[in-house]
Amino acid sequence: MVASLRRNRALWITAAIVLLVLFWMTRRYEPKVTASILLSGLTLGSLYFLMGSGLSLIFGLMDVLNLAHGALFMIGAYVGFTTYANPRLILNMLPLALALLGGAMIGRWLGGFLPPTLKRGWANRALLAALLLLSLALAVIGLRAFDLAPLAAATATATGGAVATELAQEASGVYLPRIALLAGAGVLLGVALTRLGKAEARRRARAQTAIVGLLVLGVAFAIVPLRSPVEVFLLGLSTNARFLLALLIGVLAGAGLGGLIEVSLIRPLYGRPLYQILLTLGLGFALTEMVKSVWGTPGYYMDIPAFFASSGDNCPSPNLLAWFSDHCQSISVLGRPFPSYRLFIIALGVVMFVAILLLLQRTRLGIIIRAGVQDSEMVQALGINVRQIFTLVFAIGTGLAAAGGVAAAPFLGVNLGLGAELQLQALISVVIGGMGSYIGAAVGALLVGFARAFGDQLVLAGIHLPWAEDVVRMSPSIARASTVLIMALVLLIRPSSSRCSPASRSMRARPSSGREWSSRCSSWRCTP
Repeated sequence: MVASLRRNRALWITAAIVLLVLFWMTRRYEPKVTASILLSGLTLGSLYFLMGSGLSLIFGLMDVLNLAHGALFMIGAYVGFTTYANPRLILNMLPLALALLGGAMIGRWLGGFLPPTLKRGWANRALLAALLLLSLALAVIGLRAFDLAPLAAATATATGGAVATELAQEASGVYLPRIALLAGAGVLLGVALTRLGKAEARRRARAQTAIVGLLVLGVAFAIVPLRSPVEVFLLGLSTNARFLLALLIGVLAGAGLGGLIEVSLIRPLYGRPLYQILLTLGLGFALTEMVKSVWGTPGYYMDIPAFFASSGDNCPSPNLLAWFSDHCQSISVLGRPFPSYRLFIIALGVVMFVAILLLLQRTRLGIIIRAGVQDSEMVQALGINVRQIFTLVFAIGTGLAAAGGVAAAPFLGVNLGLGAELQLQALISVVIGGMGSYIGAAVGALLVGFARAFGDQLVLAGIHLPWAEDVVRMSPSIARASTVLIMALVLLIRPSSSRCSPASRSMRARPSSGREWSSRCSSWRCTP
């Protein structure tokens, strides 16, 4: 108990300060105002946690500080909004992506049949260069003159105004050759990546890979004649069903993009943290520009699902139990209405926290993940692909960020700056809770959320000083600065600690370093 208090001294001191502030609030404000501030803090804390938990998970298990996390949060919001309000953009981009993926899987299988004499030397290098150049050429030809602007222009706020689907999407006779060219590019890319891989990776590319690739290609071609009917079907669904679908598609898109980033960009840079930081920082800017090129610069507003937006004589709901029957857009909390959708955001954060915690602590996959962190070579010797496990961890972290983006879209809107500010708050949460500690990230997110909500209240209501007649008004920037002040306080009083970085995962084999792995370290830390 004493060791735990010492290790988390900064977190406990910060929590004590917050408790003192809460006590002052109960003396200063009415109970309904205090309750509203606390619920607003929980809402913001849930959003900060959905982003910060992914950051902490990736950093704690893989020692990678992903500064592109905010961009992935933003992409989740845009993908969720598009699925909810403009599915034709998804339906016209998905076949192209599936064609490239299916072709790459087939190419991975075909690459194992190349003659062994091409495994090394100038012949192999020349073959790789030719394959990559041909793959790039086919992809460029396949995407040439493919205009995304009409597909994205589904609302009056989009550049060009609303465009009918019949005019926005290409005819099947033009669209099908694009899919074929991208499938060919994927095949060449898969063969090239197979030749770049190790011999054991080539042996794993069995016939099942080609079969799955053919199925993926079949789905890509099958979507083409169904684009318009599926769009009509999706838009005919209730707002509740479309929101759930948007949440699912957003998480899958974020997880898939995160896995692709880990495999192609992060994996070659393990053990080089400076390069990782620079890469992810630049990647964040590149992803923002990609979103700008597809969706444009105007912002969008995603409607709140009907499940949280009912209005009538019975609204606001007198309590939570009554809300389950009338689904009002607000619930009376001590006589003051509070939006019911914000309670959903709080519930989503709690569900995600419990789900990931159970995954890490109570499942076989969680045991493999923690074992891979402690001794990846031993886990690899047992026949478990540690690289795939780390890719999965990265995908889970980015999927959490994307889920937060979809949930934040009806609350904060959808715009290009959505992820930047929340990433800063998430980083502050992770620093307060302890770098690499999943539970600490949750506690830190709550503390930052409460601080921001309290700062907003001070800006809104002002402070009445005993010696002043008028209320002192403060700038809105004070609310944003409050979280930074908390982080500065934590950095000043934080004790030194040893993290479980990749360099320290083999400490058991080097006892002369004076450290050993703690068998009961719940947040994967090294103890002196």
